[in-house]
Amino acid sequence: MKNNIIEINKDEKNINPIIKVIDKDSFYDIYIYFKNLTKDEIVLKYINNFLILNLSLKNSKNDLLKFKRILYLNKINIDTIQNSVQANFIYLKVFKT
Repeated sequence: MKNNIIEINKDEKNINPIIKVIDKDSFYDIYIYFKNLTKDEIVLKYINNFLILNLSLKNSKNDLLKFKRILYLNKINIDTIQNSVQANFIYLKVFKT
């Protein structure tokens, strides 16, 4: 992955996930980076052209942290989303209809 795709915040106090959406011709690339956290659960919903990301993440003390992000993505097919999950990083490829 190129370093310039996601600008990582060097502030150690910020625990919010960094989400970057790149609009391409036939799909959206969504990059989610969460420093010093691990993925517990991801739930995606698509309602009225809004993609709703519910993220459950855990910190080093095993505390559960919940985050919700709402993205306006017009005319997507939620059934064909491709994903890749690695340590501290999630990639979603969301195809347009």
